[in-house]
Amino acid sequence: MNTSATVSCTPAPTSTPVGAKLLNLFVCPSVVFDEVSGGPGHPANWLVPSALVCLSGLLVLEATTNAERTAATLGQLVSAGKITQELASTLTAHWQLISGAATFLGSFVGTFWSAFVLWFIGRVFLKSRFPFTKALEVAALSGTILVLGTVVTALLALALGNASARPALSLLVLNLDPSNRVRALGELINCFYLWTTVVLAIGLSRLSRVTFKESAFWVFGYWLFVRLSLILLAA
Repeated sequence: MNTSATVSCTPAPTSTPVGAKLLNLFVCPSVVFDEVSGGPGHPANWLVPSALVCLSGLLVLEATTNAERTAATLGQLVSAGKITQELASTLTAHWQLISGAATFLGSFVGTFWSAFVLWFIGRVFLKSRFPFTKALEVAALSGTILVLGTVVTALLALALGNASARPALSLLVLNLDPSNRVRALGELINCFYLWTTVVLAIGLSRLSRVTFKESAFWVFGYWLFVRLSLILLAA
């Protein structure tokens, strides 16, 4: 089906710099993705937003993590028998380095995985062929929304004095234990995750040349499946 997504905005110039794409993504992502889909690939389109996600994650980690909270969390894991005391001591001594490395790797691995999911859905379910690099640009540019989400999350955590506070329905049940299923379900309704998923669906619709409804069905289906699976595994 060659019907495009229903979002319509003013046509974009032939080529815009990556900074303009990052800003335009918040205004009209369909224009950005039309340019990505029809224009030549540029490594900066995925490198820059991925680096911004990484940087924001490192800044928030520094702002919201403290030694007392880390020690308390590791102590709970030791008491539950999930890790040994020796491992807990090692993690405590090198927590900042380990967390920073995990944040760095997670930013780029997450981008590539999201790109693979888009490419796979397009190829297998939507019967559309487009280069993996195009999916990589769409996934990375969409991740710009997570930068804003990370900043808002940090501000919420600092304002409420609760490192587990998120811009989600779980704000209504912060008094519950983080492992509680009701609270975990509330975490699903995170406005920035939903926003990012919508933008990814728009990007996939532009790459695959299908309607937004078609791409959203698969993207949201994957998003819901993964998060429900994580909740069940953590239970």
